[in-house]
Amino acid sequence: MSPTDAHTLLSLLRGAPFSAPYLGETIDWIRRSVRHEVEQAPFPLDLEDETLRRLEAYAGGTEPGAAELAQRLADVRHAVATVRHEHYTALVIGQSSRSPAARVSRGSDVLKLATAVGRARVTAGPTGAIVIAAGHSGSTVFRPITSESAHRLRNAARERKEESVRRAVAIRQLLAKHVRMADWSDPSTAGVVVDSPDETVSVSWWDSEPIGGPGPWDEGGVRPLCLALLSGRGYTVTLAADGSLSVSG
Repeated sequence: MSPTDAHTLLSLLRGAPFSAPYLGETIDWIRRSVRHEVEQAPFPLDLEDETLRRLEAYAGGTEPGAAELAQRLADVRHAVATVRHEHYTALVIGQSSRSPAARVSRGSDVLKLATAVGRARVTAGPTGAIVIAAGHSGSTVFRPITSESAHRLRNAARERKEESVRRAVAIRQLLAKHVRMADWSDPSTAGVVVDSPDETVSVSWWDSEPIGGPGPWDEGGVRPLCLALLSGRGYTVTLAADGSLSVSG
């Protein structure tokens, strides 16, 4: 095994989640022991290769945590064999490939995810695509892309985010002239909140001391007023499932 592959395997293994908390310490202990032996050996030895051999021997035995370590070693090897590209687009199944929600993921991050979820939930698809099942929440498809495409998509995402921030500032200035805005310097504040958590702008109501039941946002006319103000300025406004307003240009 090449030093690079051995280093990658060990790095992923050390970062993998274990149900037996002592396995992380066991791996470190084996690595320290091997390092000492490598330094004392009369002939050259590769630290990573020797550590992997020792870990595989441990996993094949009956020591505490051996079975789980064997499973994690298999997960790591499967992840390294499956994730072969430096960049991917990540899409939740059911989303359009043109959706702004598509994001660029580094191959190193996909490696860590594939290791964490285990080989049973990682499937290699055609053309290098990878499907990672996420239990009841659906699956994510990682499609390989070139470095140039990854750079272009990241730039586009950054531009969309910057536009979202500018839109949030304009919306905040517009609404502040007509409705009460939340004042974050006041611990007992209540009012309209404008936020841009991703590439959209959300308008909602915040009350640090909710009265319980419908308030100004739901039945006091604040939400319809905000909707009318935003629509009048040409924004596209939709009502989100949580009652907030989602605003796009």
